[in-house]
Amino acid sequence: MCASYEARFNITQLVELFSQAGAPLDMTTGLPNLAPVDEVKPTDASPVIGGTAGSARLAMLKFGFPPPRPKARPVVNLRAEGRVFDNRERTGRCLVPVSGFYEFTGDRYPKTRWVFRDAEAAFLALAGIWRAGEAGEGASFALLTTEPGPDVAPYHDRGVIPVPSERWADWLFAEPFPADVIAPPEAGRMTVAALPRPPKA
Repeated sequence: MCASYEARFNITQLVELFSQAGAPLDMTTGLPNLAPVDEVKPTDASPVIGGTAGSARLAMLKFGFPPPRPKARPVVNLRAEGRVFDNRERTGRCLVPVSGFYEFTGDRYPKTRWVFRDAEAAFLALAGIWRAGEAGEGASFALLTTEPGPDVAPYHDRGVIPVPSERWADWLFAEPFPADVIAPPEAGRMTVAALPRPPKA
């Protein structure tokens, strides 16, 4: 389960790499200023790339779908296996750019925090799903998970899905659903290092 991640990149990097991947971002309203964030947590707003019919758009959406029942936590991860996620008016596929994502190990507090990053690129684009809000609430998103790849398996029994850049356009736009994108990353795709949280002031 991935319940937090790092978002330290700039809009220029996103524009350049999504253009190279055949999913150019629609920036007709101007380039937003993306402040670097060390840890995006559930209910935080974060950059998400969605779109249909070949037009990719960046939006700030809330991390985690609303809780399914009172006092429950937001739904930040969705199991991907055996499911179809189509692009519709109020929901669809998206990519969540992250400079690293966190997993935790240990049975006692504080648990060990591990950060996973792309071994070569400035950021990973994780497969996600967005949904429009109800009753005046803003849109939100969740990350898809599947069996972990070799890099993540020693730390967790589920893994998020980094989409290779050559498949970004397929994930955002392709119909029918590109089920083959739902796959764990190959060994060596990511680096991993312990990254304790800074002490509270």
